[in-house]
Amino acid sequence: MTSIKGHFDGTAVVLDEPADLEIGQAVRIIVEPPNDGNGDGPHRSLRGIAKGMFEMHDDFNEPLDEFTEYRR
Repeated sequence: MTSIKGHFDGTAVVLDEPADLEIGQAVRIIVEPPNDGNGDGPHRSLRGIAKGMFEMHDDFNEPLDEFTEYRR
């Protein structure tokens, strides 16, 4: 698989660099916005996005009394 950068000119996708393709060769084009490193790209990390929005109690992982009859 080869990745080639290009842009859309309003009518067609124009390649930004030459491509080593035969005339008439079938290709698959996947449109993906560039990830320019500023966090706005398609692979932006969501780590920490909910920080400070809720509180986790110390007994969060303790068994619930409601499920006592199902425990072995």
